[in-house]
Amino acid sequence: MLHCAQFASAQEERTNAYAFSPSTNFGIFYGQTKEIVYASSIYKSEMLSELLWDIKPVFYNGLSLDFSRERPMEKWGFFSTLSLKIGFPGKSGKMEDRDWMSVENTALTHYSIHDNNTNELFFVDLSAGFSFPFGQSLLLKPYIAMSYMRFSFTGQYGQGTYARHLGGGTYAPIDDEPNRQSFSEWKKVINYTQSWLSAAPGIALGFYFSRFYSELFFNISPLISCRGLDEHLTNSKIFKDYMRGGILLEPGFHFSYLIGKRLEFSLDFSWRYMGGTRGETWYGSPIGTATLVREGEAGAGLSVLDTGLRLKIRL
Repeated sequence: MLHCAQFASAQEERTNAYAFSPSTNFGIFYGQTKEIVYASSIYKSEMLSELLWDIKPVFYNGLSLDFSRERPMEKWGFFSTLSLKIGFPGKSGKMEDRDWMSVENTALTHYSIHDNNTNELFFVDLSAGFSFPFGQSLLLKPYIAMSYMRFSFTGQYGQGTYARHLGGGTYAPIDDEPNRQSFSEWKKVINYTQSWLSAAPGIALGFYFSRFYSELFFNISPLISCRGLDEHLTNSKIFKDYMRGGILLEPGFHFSYLIGKRLEFSLDFSWRYMGGTRGETWYGSPIGTATLVREGEAGAGLSVLDTGLRLKIRL
């Protein structure tokens, strides 16, 4: 990228209406994904199980390609951006598993905590829209954004605390002589893969001042699809979840410094939230079986902060 930048900076000023602008970036994801099993009517609690997977933190590298007007403040025009972000595998906090399995109250009955290892983290985002200049400084950009995300985790080691089962779907309090289990010898206790696909309308408002450009943007949509694959290795059970709907919210901020006519260095910050996504879950045993049976309703959620530095070159 730096080699191309030197070449681009030496070029004579052109009069093309549009330009391609590749960029490279480095950043940090910080947040959490959620896996939910909703309880049937025989249980008192709304949720039967909740599993939380930390992304605290995961570093990433990214590439993107932008196509837009060279001088967006001269007149309205089209723009589009394709970006790819790939996280570095490694430790990323904890994984917590909670169950509420009592038929007589909403007390917690099972709890376990494990080290969380992020095996895969993959973001692909595509947006396209139009830019409209107002005066000498303001730029309005309505657009459509599409996103695909994939996460893969492994819960390792850790320990569990389980309330005593008294029979008939009743349990003693979890702090009353519970059963405790150590997973210190288990390098893999549970695997979980979560894939998201979404489409959302968005709006951005940009402001130019001297060599600086700042932009606020916001996306919102119920157009969400999610698939989950949960493998419990200690008892060889598998769960497949197919979920949709809910709400996507994504506010963000972009601040850049224009280095000459061809280079741009920027700071990007955004928060992506997805919640209320629900659907059916299917169960099978042992892991790898092709025979699955419908077993209740599943849910998923996501909350992640994205902070990154970017170097862009206008070709």
